[in-house]
Amino acid sequence: MSDIHLSRSHALTPEQRVQVMSALAQYLTDTLNAKVEHKTGHLAFKGKGFSGHVALDHCTVEGSVRLGLMMKPMKGIITKEIGKVLDQYLGAS
Repeated sequence: MSDIHLSRSHALTPEQRVQVMSALAQYLTDTLNAKVEHKTGHLAFKGKGFSGHVALDHCTVEGSVRLGLMMKPMKGIITKEIGKVLDQYLGAS
């Protein structure tokens, strides 16, 4: 397995944090067909060929994704896409 770790700072309000985590859980479920466990400020997910977690507190978001053997060659592309989506949701330019 291959790991991806990302971290970003943010200035989201508590309401925005709830919205972002709910949107992420919905995306993981609907688009990637992942099983998601959603608790306040934390998501754990598992799908075919990947698993991971995301933690969102008052000033940072940290996430980790573990890729299976078949997805390992796409690690760079996946890392870049996750970073773009994080920046979009967190309001970075």
